[in-house]
Amino acid sequence: MVKRKRYLVIAATAGALGLSAFVWGSAHQAKQLTSAFRRPVPSLADSTLTQAESVTFPSLDGLSLSGWWLPSPDSKTTVILLHGHGSNRRQMIARAKLLHRHGYSVLLYDARGHGESAGDLVSFGFHESNDLLGAMDFARSKGSNKFGLIGASQGGATIALTGDRLKDVNWVVLESVYSDLRTAVDRRCRYHAHLPGWLLGCLMIPFAESKVGASINQISPRAMVEKISAPVFVLSGNRDRHTLTEDTQSLFGAVHSPKTLWLVEGAGHVDLYGFAKERYEERLLAFIASARTPETPATK
Repeated sequence: MVKRKRYLVIAATAGALGLSAFVWGSAHQAKQLTSAFRRPVPSLADSTLTQAESVTFPSLDGLSLSGWWLPSPDSKTTVILLHGHGSNRRQMIARAKLLHRHGYSVLLYDARGHGESAGDLVSFGFHESNDLLGAMDFARSKGSNKFGLIGASQGGATIALTGDRLKDVNWVVLESVYSDLRTAVDRRCRYHAHLPGWLLGCLMIPFAESKVGASINQISPRAMVEKISAPVFVLSGNRDRHTLTEDTQSLFGAVHSPKTLWLVEGAGHVDLYGFAKERYEERLLAFIASARTPETPATK
C-alpha cells in the first residue's frame, strides 16, 4: 500500500512537471514567434543599390519604419517589396534592381520588428498591413499614383490581409504565402515535430493570440485575398513543406480573375527569385505586362 502511494505521488509529480513544462514551452514559443526578429541590414553602399537613398516613414499606426527608396523620375508607378518573417529588406535587393532597371520606382523596407524598423511585435501580416499602407502613403508623397506589390511569405500575407484597403494597385505578386495561419501552424508542427498543430498549439496559439491582440481565425490571407481587385500572380515551390501545394491552390482559388499561378518545380520554402532566376524574371515581367490588359484571362 505504501509502495503504491509512492508510485502515485511520483506519477502525479511527473505529470505536474510535464504539464508545467508544456505550459512554459508553449508560452515561450508564442513569445519567440511574435517577438522582434532582427538581422543586420547591410549598409546602402554594400547593398549595391547605388541609386537608392535611406528613408524613414511612419506606418499607418505610427511606428517608424526604415527602408531604401529608388526613384525613377519618368515613372509614376512604385513597386513596393515586402520581405518574409525573420528577414529584412536585403531579401528583396535583387528584385529591386530588376524592377528599377525596367523603369519603376522601388521601395523596399523592413517590416515592424525586423531590421532597423521600430516595433517589438510580429503578427504574421496582421498588424504589418499598417506598414504597407504607410509605405504606400510615403510613395504617394514622392509623386507616385500607381503601385505594384510583391511579398514573400509573411510579406505576401501582409498584402493579402490588407485586402480591400489597397488603393491604386495595378498588380500583386504573392510568393509562398500560407492560406490561413491555423493551417500554417499545423504544417510547421507536423514538419518539425511530427505532431499535429492542434496538439502542440493548444496553448501556444492562445498565448500568441493574446500577444498579437487578434484571433488566429482573423489571420487568413485566403479569406482576404478575394478583396483585391488587381490582377494577382501566386507562386510557390512544389516542394515547400511549410506551404503545401494544396495550400497555394486554396489561396489561388480565392483570388478573383485575372490571376496566374506558378508552382516552381523543385523549390521548397526558399527565395524563389534566387532559386529560379531566369524563369522568375521571365514570368514576372510577362505577368506585369499582361496586368496592363484588364481582360487578361486566368492561367495556370
